[in-house]
Amino acid sequence: MSKTENINIMSSSSNDDNWIPEYGEESEKLLNKIFGDDTDAKDKVKEETYHIMKLCGNPNEETNNDTGLVFGYVQSGKTLSFTTLTALARDNNYQIVIVLAGISTNLVNQSFNRLQNDLDINQGFHRKWVMLNNPKDPIKNPQDKNTIQRELQNWKKPNTPDDFKKTLLITVMKNTSHLKNLLAVLKKLDLSNVPTLIIDDEGDQASMNTKASSNAKRAKETGVHTEQEMSTIYSRIRDLKNILPHHTLIQYTATPQAPLFIHILDNLSPNFIQLLTPGYKYTGGRAFCLENHFIIRDIPYSEIYSDDNTFQEAPETLQEAMRIFFLSVTSGYLLGNKKGNPKNRSMMVHPSRLVEEHDIYYDWVTHIKSLWEKVLLERDDSDETKLQIISEFKESYKDLKATAPEIQPFEVLLETLGHNISNTAVEQLNSRAGSSVDWKSNYSFILVGGQAMDRGFTVEGLTITYMPRSMGVGNADTIQQRARFFGYKKDFLGHCRVYLDAENIHLFSEYVNHEEDIRKKLLEHKLSGQHLNEMERKFVLNEMFRLTRKNVLSEDLTRTTFGNKWVRIRAPHDSEIIIESNRTIVDRFIEKYKQEFSENEGHKDRTEEQKHLIAQIPLKDLFTELLNELKFTRQTDSTTYTNLKSVIDLYTDEFPPEDSFVNLIAKGKPRTRRLKKDEIQQLFQGKNPRTGEVIYPGDEKIKTDDSVTVQIHNLDFRDTDFENIATIAVWIPARLSQSLISKINA
Repeated sequence: MSKTENINIMSSSSNDDNWIPEYGEESEKLLNKIFGDDTDAKDKVKEETYHIMKLCGNPNEETNNDTGLVFGYVQSGKTLSFTTLTALARDNNYQIVIVLAGISTNLVNQSFNRLQNDLDINQGFHRKWVMLNNPKDPIKNPQDKNTIQRELQNWKKPNTPDDFKKTLLITVMKNTSHLKNLLAVLKKLDLSNVPTLIIDDEGDQASMNTKASSNAKRAKETGVHTEQEMSTIYSRIRDLKNILPHHTLIQYTATPQAPLFIHILDNLSPNFIQLLTPGYKYTGGRAFCLENHFIIRDIPYSEIYSDDNTFQEAPETLQEAMRIFFLSVTSGYLLGNKKGNPKNRSMMVHPSRLVEEHDIYYDWVTHIKSLWEKVLLERDDSDETKLQIISEFKESYKDLKATAPEIQPFEVLLETLGHNISNTAVEQLNSRAGSSVDWKSNYSFILVGGQAMDRGFTVEGLTITYMPRSMGVGNADTIQQRARFFGYKKDFLGHCRVYLDAENIHLFSEYVNHEEDIRKKLLEHKLSGQHLNEMERKFVLNEMFRLTRKNVLSEDLTRTTFGNKWVRIRAPHDSEIIIESNRTIVDRFIEKYKQEFSENEGHKDRTEEQKHLIAQIPLKDLFTELLNELKFTRQTDSTTYTNLKSVIDLYTDEFPPEDSFVNLIAKGKPRTRRLKKDEIQQLFQGKNPRTGEVIYPGDEKIKTDDSVTVQIHNLDFRDTDFENIATIAVWIPARLSQSLISKINA
């Protein structure tokens, strides 16, 4: 990443100045194991984890009930963060850590094994942990309940040496029966004065109340707010919070849309948030979708298999992807496990959620692999098919060499290419074939599947992605979770390729803007010093997307689209204080740039009201010195104007400096307008005359079509005491077009 940031957004309710977490033996051991001598990376993780732990409940207090959100990029190290948080909880006398570890056995096992290995659990004489996976029903099998009870009693006994106080680390699937069993165990225990940390991995998945929307709809239709229905897993997590007198629930996710947009009074709505900063070798959406254009490759629609477009042969783009992958595998194998060469190389083929289509692509991949290895290893060098295949690999080599100049000469790779193709494992991952990979068993893999390789699934050494699947319903968080190709790949980024259809190329690129806007808004809110519940939930989101699953939202969202239209203020006269403040801001702005203003061109017969002053001013200056200073508080204006500022602010941050145009309408002299229902009835003066020769084209034509244009109006309102009211209209050109989605908390 070109920029780094350390952000912690604190909740006044959960931040205890007397609570100072300390790094001890377990957390230091973990960080030394992971980072070795890389003190910068170690210190960054320590600092961010400290902030999270500081926002959790003080273990010396009797009660706590907080919910926090930790937001990191896809494949950026969230698991390491919550593993470090787990170790730090142990160092600070948390007695229980519960990890809600995904919705599949594979993900739970992945988390269990990672925690067990990274924390060196069950090693050494003085063991600090007792680890349980999916505790059993205490009626049918009381062993897990007895184990937990024994360890908690050791904490309660006043004379127990510290070495005999073990932290219970419990991983559990987000599954109805497993959560029910865990609750049954905990209900039989004395949990008073037992500080507990609950980590919800992929906290926006399955945990949200999927009946929130139907509850709100029913209440709206009946006018009666009856007891809310709850989806089962959501209900289980609420129960878990309710039976733990001292706990903090931390939701980890790369897609925070659902937790941020559920009702702020919801039991799982976060009251503090921490943003994780990836290490310098991380390559995410910006690196893949905006900065390194060689990575993203287009799959023509003619090569996307569907019911309406069936074919027998593997598409050429799939074969090209496989050629580049096998060349990269061969190069990596020759290098051995050296800098820039991951322990595994893998290719992911993600065609659809349908198992039947997985079969089709799996057959293509295995057929191509079998053909190439057979021809390269068994055919004579003069064989025409072999010569043709070598020629095709040579073209793919040129492609790879252009972005990965360190790879060996083609002739060197060709010597062992066939063997590396033969040695590559091809596996299906889905509900039928299973969803686990033994990464230690082989160097190179091609994985074919769908949802089993989405959210939470780590694809080791992922180098090539082939994803000809549709956008589906277009939920932003769901689409982003498919981006398994993000990760710590700076050292071998030149080997990476991602094959997408045109629609998904556009979607992933647009998601980058959405993701960065979320992070920026969270930072801005932190600087405001307000509680997270006071934050206006409004973010840039392309109209192709839906924000998240509608069923988890209890409130309607507002979509505001800017581009190729005017934005006008309807009520600039809400209070004397704002009227005076806005007039001062406008006068100061005009005075500063008075030398830049000159009379605009127009028909010689225009009236004085139709003669304006125009100035060309840097857009960034216009934003910071005028647009960002003006205040409009009427609800009809506030949301729209705030969103408008967001669009311009985002644009000025992302693109090179450019100029805007400011028109001082009627040279700043007041015009008279009428109010209707206490809003401006008609701001713009119309075309004059309506027929014949045009003397004045109308206010709406006073703009520069391809640039941001602001009109400053000075108004007197007829039949009122309101005079000298400053207001504006802003033209956003089509090329700056953005759509924002918002929910304003009442």
